[in-house]
Amino acid sequence: MDFINIEKKWQEFWWKNKSFEPKDDFNLPKKYILSMLPYPSGEIHMGHVRNYTIGDALARYYRLHHYNVLHPMGFDSFGMPAENAAIKHGIHPKTWTYENIETMQKEFEALGFSFSKNREFATSDPDYTKFEQQFFIDLWEKGLIYRKKAMLNWCPNDKTVLANEQVIDGRCWRCDTEVVQKELYQYYLKITNYAEELLKDLETLENHWPSQVLTMQKNWIGKSSGLQFGFKIADECLKACNGIQEIEVFTTRADTIYGVTYIAIAPEHPLVEHAIKRVSQEDSKIIKAILNTTQRERALEKKGAFLGVYAIHPLTKQKIPVWVANFALANYGSGALMGVPACDERDFEFANLYHIPIKVITQSSQSLPHTKEEVLKNSGEWSDLSSSVAREQIIAYFEKENLGKRVINYRLQDWGVSRQRYWGAPIPMIHCKNCGIVPETQLPVTLPEDIVIDGEGNPLERHASWKFAQCP
Repeated sequence: MDFINIEKKWQEFWWKNKSFEPKDDFNLPKKYILSMLPYPSGEIHMGHVRNYTIGDALARYYRLHHYNVLHPMGFDSFGMPAENAAIKHGIHPKTWTYENIETMQKEFEALGFSFSKNREFATSDPDYTKFEQQFFIDLWEKGLIYRKKAMLNWCPNDKTVLANEQVIDGRCWRCDTEVVQKELYQYYLKITNYAEELLKDLETLENHWPSQVLTMQKNWIGKSSGLQFGFKIADECLKACNGIQEIEVFTTRADTIYGVTYIAIAPEHPLVEHAIKRVSQEDSKIIKAILNTTQRERALEKKGAFLGVYAIHPLTKQKIPVWVANFALANYGSGALMGVPACDERDFEFANLYHIPIKVITQSSQSLPHTKEEVLKNSGEWSDLSSSVAREQIIAYFEKENLGKRVINYRLQDWGVSRQRYWGAPIPMIHCKNCGIVPETQLPVTLPEDIVIDGEGNPLERHASWKFAQCP
């Protein structure tokens, strides 16, 4: 059999007769079949063939059963790989991207996939960017996008932000310079507004999704109820803290409050900026090293330094040392934690590492740390109570005495959507000296093509005119 000519004959028939385009007959039952959009990195591989064969089989099945089928294809074409390839090969990322798209289109056609050609697009197309930017503006106007500073990977040599994938063993992938953390403005999607709704909707998926997937999603959202309160800065330390009067913390284990022997704060905590002046040169070096380490690297081993500041325990009135610790994260809660080494594995390891005292507060004969809930001791009026009973009573006491309050926290964090690189949809916001941040009205905002991408700095920052816009 002459398979080459047979394939060519029918493929030409399909394209000529628009066999895979949806019909104009809206009385037919509808079926929309969309597979994930591929990144146009070059020639397709067997993973592409497998995924799109499944979608294609479904599309053909429903067409045979007289459904009006929409089976489109697109290309997820913005992103770091194109920009990295442009730097490596000395070509424009748009050229690299669309040449790859053309190659993949020919390969999809050769495979006979029944995609709708009339509805094909790339996410870097101006028509797509227009709707994407309008969606961004709608979210901004509804308060679901906001702007704040955050720590980002920064290469001091190339003067550019780096994605996590471009940081290799703490160094820039391109010039091998040690990467530091730099505080820059970013835009954020306020997905935390929907944390509770997301949790409730997971209940509708019970017995429909694998239990381990549901558990993973619940842990990602990370709902927890506990006590939020403050440790007041000791009087003799207030001057060094430049007006900061207390350190706010959140805990799900209020019953362990009598076991606090230190406070751990993130290196980005505002207290550090002022109090670091009173620590030794060695400790200052440790704190700055933690600050210039990514969150991923901070998780590898525990490190910290005493900040030279003390806070007052709200119940015992004892002085509690304040430590900078790499496991305290600025973007979770207030960026400060109460350290209870007798009842927490992480706190216990840190206390042993730095010879911080440990106060046992549970009536357990097991070796430390006592991570399970037990009957308390050395806990004031709550001694001899179970952890669960004491926890509720302590929270009630804090609320009665205006020392703190019960709150619900989520591990879920708002999603950063900033653009410090070139090859991505521009954020359609104008920074006006008089009006502040205002949305652009002339969409789409497209990228300038007369740029040089060499890996040094941001091409948009260096462009002579692109960043200057008229305030609407």
